[in-house]
Amino acid sequence: MKKINKCLVLILTPLFLKASNLNELIELSLHNESYLIKELQTLQSVAQKDAAFRAYLPNLSLSSGYIANNKDRALTEPNESLFSRLSLNFLLYDGGKREAHIKSLKLQEILARLDEKEQKNLLALNAATLYFNYLSLEELIKAGEQKKTFLKQSLTRLESFYNAGLSAKDELESIRAKFHLASLELSQRILKLENIKKELFILTARTFTPQGKARLKEPQKTQSQNAKVLKAREQIDLANEGVKAARAEFFPKFFVQNHLSFYDNHHNPKLPTPYQNLASAMFSESGTANQIMLGLEWKIFDFGTRNKELENKRLALQIQRANYELLKRQNEEELSYLKKNLAVLKEQIEALKYSLNAANLAFESVNKKYSAGLCSYVEYLQALELKFKAMSDLELAKNEFEITKANYYFTAGFDLSKEIQ
Repeated sequence: MKKINKCLVLILTPLFLKASNLNELIELSLHNESYLIKELQTLQSVAQKDAAFRAYLPNLSLSSGYIANNKDRALTEPNESLFSRLSLNFLLYDGGKREAHIKSLKLQEILARLDEKEQKNLLALNAATLYFNYLSLEELIKAGEQKKTFLKQSLTRLESFYNAGLSAKDELESIRAKFHLASLELSQRILKLENIKKELFILTARTFTPQGKARLKEPQKTQSQNAKVLKAREQIDLANEGVKAARAEFFPKFFVQNHLSFYDNHHNPKLPTPYQNLASAMFSESGTANQIMLGLEWKIFDFGTRNKELENKRLALQIQRANYELLKRQNEEELSYLKKNLAVLKEQIEALKYSLNAANLAFESVNKKYSAGLCSYVEYLQALELKFKAMSDLELAKNEFEITKANYYFTAGFDLSKEIQ
């Protein structure tokens, strides 16, 4: 019996001899494809912003062609024409739409970076949850194996007593039922551990075994950096730029164009021979032309389309403001609740420590009575069951405490890897 008690004590011994690899798991989680997608989307938003900015710079284009006119044609139209044209275009002013568009793309880049940060924190939360669940299940499986072994020994012993007529059948069947239930409970826990191994492989794309006994720091009251709330704030600015872009449609656009043309014509006019030389003098067969234009484009009437679009953008702005206030309040209340939850869990852990101590003392007392023949085998097994239950409850509470801390840091938008003790 002393040997069994020593095994039970070993179950509760922390794995302090092994270094924690939670940081390594979090780092591996960042190799997940979902995070790679967010990184690529950030690069994509940067490229879109740069492309939009360059699109508003002066642009130079080249056009060239050959024209042949047959059958009936005007006297001034050439029979054949070969031309090239260089065109320079530059938008001078569009009512502020250009600036609003560029600012919108800058804000979309910020949103993409916040998406990337949120995904990073989410992967870290998943990694921490799997890590703590894995270690907790390992402890529960060890306890379950010891419980199953002990019940197997007790069942074998009681079967021999029953065969010798020294034990009642109901006691034997009670032990047999407890043994099979303990075996089922152990199998279920092993299956849960396999599921965690599967999730770890999906997360890291490799076989990973959590080790050590990492703990997270106690959360302190700090300013929330929750990515959803920060994104909602940026969405307000983005919607505001949409209002500016819609308002810009009421203003005129000013632009400048410069066209430099090179041509080589062959007129071959259908004129009597005496007039051929005169026609040749009148029509230029080749040359260069340069045209500069300062233009104005102004939509002055569109049946109220621009007014409706502006109204739509203003409503979108109000929606984003309301969404921001909602998410901000939700985040504040969730953090407040998690802090209260952590306080209750700490109290629960302390209570369960007392419960485990009481269960250990009760088992020692019942064990002595049973050895002296002063209590039944059923009472002895009930005391042992309470001991294992107290051990399991304490381990689960510790696990929930660490995962709740991880959820707090995720909700607050903090880097979980920096909060590991």
